[in-house]
Amino acid sequence: MENIVKVEFLKLKRYSVIKAGIIMTTLSPLLSLFYSTASGGQSWTFEYFMQQVMTSNCTLFFQIIITLIAGYIITREYTDDTIKNLLTIPIPYKQLLSSKLLVLLLLTIYFSFIGCVIALVINIIAGFPGVGFGNIINMFIHIIGANIFVYIAVLPIILLFCCSVNNFLGGVALAFVYGYFGTFEGTLLNYYPIKASMILMDSNCSAEYGYTYRIFPALIVLLFILLISGIILAGKKKETSVLTITKKKKTARKKGW
Repeated sequence: MENIVKVEFLKLKRYSVIKAGIIMTTLSPLLSLFYSTASGGQSWTFEYFMQQVMTSNCTLFFQIIITLIAGYIITREYTDDTIKNLLTIPIPYKQLLSSKLLVLLLLTIYFSFIGCVIALVINIIAGFPGVGFGNIINMFIHIIGANIFVYIAVLPIILLFCCSVNNFLGGVALAFVYGYFGTFEGTLLNYYPIKASMILMDSNCSAEYGYTYRIFPALIVLLFILLISGIILAGKKKETSVLTITKKKKTARKKGW
């Protein structure tokens, strides 16, 4: 599997999807900065700003980034017609898919780290108080951890939709709606995977709305999602009809005048 992961990273150098992921990662702290200028009566500090960045990541951006890149790196084997070469080595399809999911996890950490650095720079420029070494380390842990949990939360969508060229954009749209519902508040949201991703890294999230969330139910929900994802992956098989290419028929040229 190590060799497959190395090859996947080499292939990613040729794709522009990584640049797109970095751009989308930058949008999250920029949106949080916009909220800080539009919000009246709220005292913005470094800690509060980073909490808003984490919320934007989990509910608006990161589930889309993960799902989009997953669909791209998985279905690229079909659009480039390289899947048949990989499977004749032979590499079991489940092992190939597991390697791509591992690459996606590493990319999640990579994008999260870049997002934290960008958010830190924006915070320094904006001049929000409370910046300290301990707070910076805490911010990196919380944001990266929350994004990893978002990765777990969207795994079923990736496995069900992003393994097919014809369906993966629908999976991206579903991931957007899936994340958007995480912006809602309520006791039942304790059992919602996207909300659980934020709760596990910050049990005081949404405290300003009068809600208190619990860590244990959030942990159970994400473990259940991980189990479901494992079951789906175990039953995953290569679909020969995953991509249908229609070839145009050449019209025979008439002879004579």
